[in-house]
Amino acid sequence: MINKVLTKELVNPQTNVLAFRLIELKDDQYFKSLKSFNCYKMILIKKGQGRVRFDTADFPFSDNCLLRFPIYQPFSIDAKGPLEGVLLQFHPDFFWNHKYDVELTSKQVLFKSIEEVPLIKLEKSELEQLMLPIDSLLYELSTERLGQYDIAISWVKIFMIYASRIKDKRGAVQPEKFSEYNFISRELINAIEEHFHHKHRPGDYAKLLNITVKTLNRVAKQQLEKTVGDMISDRIITQAKHELYLSVKPVKQIADELGFNDVSYFSRFFKHHVAVSPELYRRSIRRKSSD
Repeated sequence: MINKVLTKELVNPQTNVLAFRLIELKDDQYFKSLKSFNCYKMILIKKGQGRVRFDTADFPFSDNCLLRFPIYQPFSIDAKGPLEGVLLQFHPDFFWNHKYDVELTSKQVLFKSIEEVPLIKLEKSELEQLMLPIDSLLYELSTERLGQYDIAISWVKIFMIYASRIKDKRGAVQPEKFSEYNFISRELINAIEEHFHHKHRPGDYAKLLNITVKTLNRVAKQQLEKTVGDMISDRIITQAKHELYLSVKPVKQIADELGFNDVSYFSRFFKHHVAVSPELYRRSIRRKSSD
């Protein structure tokens, strides 16, 4: 018998964008059908054992562990018997839709490293520490109530801070096997994160990584199921939405800071990906905020 997956979702009321999804795990069936990897994932396993596969690495897991996977990172989990835990999936916009720096700091600690095992073995006290905000989050999401979004986000932040502290204390653990393509794909993710403000062409990143554009696109499609161009555009649009939502900067200034010399071209680029102009997007977001 397959256990029903219990899912809780929280949508940002200002942007109407999914902030995160929390899934209570009773087995590994969710991962059997997992096809999309376009979000950040953290998996807290309380009980269970089996194997985790990502890239060319294959290693065992058991009770009391934390797994984390950056955006676009394919992986699989095969459990031997029951599995008890929770999965947190963060939409890419989550790290940019708040006025606090904690999400960005945690993102760097938990997801940036390009070549290390994603599993952290937890001590009993560490598991209990991480379950405290998770249990509180589940309770908060159990029914609609006043201030639910803000309270839920606060518990998510606490969970991420605790996880970041544990990860920082452990340091990096290197996998025994890591293919060249796997390494390139992770370098690409980090390069885009560092240079997207000024480098907009796949050729820019091919030059940074010292490979051809053709090879880089092949790696991105094979490893991440995205073109390099789409990855760059996604990151630019995410940042543009963040600036339009949280700042009062003129659209021209936002365009300049994102490497667009022509504000008209930036507006066309934004509208192509979001379906509305930057000005209309900002007005609609502020209208929702004031409702």
